[in-house]
Amino acid sequence: MDYKVPKKNWDELPSEIMEVIVERLSVPDRIRMSPVSKYWGAISSQKHIPTAPQIPWRILLYSGITDLRFFDMSVRKHITLNLPKRLQRTVCCGSSKGWLAMVDLLLRSSKPKPYQSDMFLFNPVSGEMHKLPSLSTIPCYQEFIKEAEKRGKGSTNMSFVQRIELSSAKVSECIVAGAFKPSNTTSTIVAICKPRSWRWTIFDSKSEDENFRFIDFLFNKSQVLHVMGTAKHIENYNLKLAAENYSYNLNLAAGCEVKLKIIPCAHRRFEVGTELEKLYYELYLVESTSNEILLIKKFHDRSVTKSFYLFKMDSRTGLWRRLYNIDDQVLFISSRGSESVSAKDFARFKGNCIHFAEDAEYRRVIEKQWFEIFSRDSGVFYLEDGRIEKSLHSAGSPLISSVRWFTPIL
Repeated sequence: MDYKVPKKNWDELPSEIMEVIVERLSVPDRIRMSPVSKYWGAISSQKHIPTAPQIPWRILLYSGITDLRFFDMSVRKHITLNLPKRLQRTVCCGSSKGWLAMVDLLLRSSKPKPYQSDMFLFNPVSGEMHKLPSLSTIPCYQEFIKEAEKRGKGSTNMSFVQRIELSSAKVSECIVAGAFKPSNTTSTIVAICKPRSWRWTIFDSKSEDENFRFIDFLFNKSQVLHVMGTAKHIENYNLKLAAENYSYNLNLAAGCEVKLKIIPCAHRRFEVGTELEKLYYELYLVESTSNEILLIKKFHDRSVTKSFYLFKMDSRTGLWRRLYNIDDQVLFISSRGSESVSAKDFARFKGNCIHFAEDAEYRRVIEKQWFEIFSRDSGVFYLEDGRIEKSLHSAGSPLISSVRWFTPIL
């Protein structure tokens, strides 16, 4: 007698088993799983199911005003995602916790029109979008406009917004921190807000150093905003958001306080080689997968990256200790946001290294004339032997958007 194996219906798998399968998939895998069936699509899109660790995507140049381009290093493929109509004339000025910060690109498209100063948080995977307070609610924005008018054409809001950082990927719970710089001769302003609130709350540092200079910041896992600058020692603040900043039934109560910690930048006391002393440098903060605050010092000649130094912060004293090895850690750094992952989660990636992606704009004399030079530089630095593998370098054309890192979420 012939025995027929009963046909399996994959849509009949219990939801508990499906959830175990889904939580082992990355965001791109879950996206590809969605069209299989309605049942699979419903399971794969559920945000409460954890997502497998994944390598950040690299944000590339715009391919037009209607979409964004990314490069997924784990599968070495380009990804194009559409922009909603409202964001089609904006520029990405930062990324954090799976969200892109988008700001109106041009101050205004023609003289009679008012200044365009809207900002948004945008999830390019889900298409979800949330408005941030207008840049016009930041007092120094008027100073930036005056400087831009002096420069004439070509000024964009992107040069005003230096950094955006989120405390959490959940918009209903997160605080947004921003760093804003009105001109090259003025200090950077740090401000915070809630998504959908109507204005930014400015942080007024009462540091002992009257010439306190902002360098970088990040929210750690405990949602404390660490601000690195030229302070002499650690300083702690409680920054209260104004009651009118809250609306839309957000989870945080009106007038809540955000913990802010000023941390000193004492990297200069570490001697470097004679050749490195001749170079320029940039500083970045990143939190390791073991929740340690790391400082990365990148040496460059304005257009090409030459080397890196790493330091670990003592959370009690704020002092920095030089690191020569970060084991399985893989760091992804850029001036618009940095991230870390563990190489143990990825078979194809080696630990103890730094992936960098950076843009630079500077002036250089060529045949007795000044020229604006725009440079895009990225690659991998291996701490083991100080070797650098370059993956992308170009110079010449203006930078409409910057390369940076982005870890997608649903």
